[in-house]
Amino acid sequence: MPSKLFALLLFVAALAGVSGAAGAMPVRAGEFNGSAVNGLASPLQSWARKIKSVFDPRIAEEACMATAVYFEARSEPRQGQLAVAMVILNRTKSQHYPATICGVVYQNAHRYNACQFSFACDGKSDLAEPGWAWDAARQVTAIALAGGMALKDEQLRLLSTALNYHADYVSPRWSKSLFPLAKIGRHVFYTPDFSWSLFEARWKSLRAEISAQSIFQQFGYLG
Repeated sequence: MPSKLFALLLFVAALAGVSGAAGAMPVRAGEFNGSAVNGLASPLQSWARKIKSVFDPRIAEEACMATAVYFEARSEPRQGQLAVAMVILNRTKSQHYPATICGVVYQNAHRYNACQFSFACDGKSDLAEPGWAWDAARQVTAIALAGGMALKDEQLRLLSTALNYHADYVSPRWSKSLFPLAKIGRHVFYTPDFSWSLFEARWKSLRAEISAQSIFQQFGYLG
């Protein structure tokens, strides 16, 4: 397991309060049911559970996705964060990418500034700052892993085959060879798989956007 990923999982295990999941209540040294040894038992059990959780595949996947959402899209609206999570899940189903979430997120992380997600190879810490942005990233992760998120959102439905995205203030060369699907927040999403059904769905979405913009302009809300 890469050292950065191991540190991330320890951080998440501690932050999530894994020690409260199960086990006996703490016993103070000197109480009737415990000596000094019993007083140490609860902290030791707590850390044993935390260390065990590090190797739990479910917790590892949640930690990797939440970290990616946090660093890639914490300033995006909820829909934009879900879109990033959707790309990660789509990649796990593609033969061109690793089959696990952590594998996708940390693909080529050993190559400085030449990996799939820039935060993973920029030489900076991958540990999120505890607070509302990290909590939001974990909530988005839970929604994404529960499945069905795209069924309730028209734009997210367009991303069923999205494997790539970039910020709207850059224009990478690779984007020229892909089919644009949607712009959500500050990110533009692409698929390598062109299909007429996707083209039709994208065209309907664009028509709706143009219609909405013309209505706003008519009433003086735009331009």
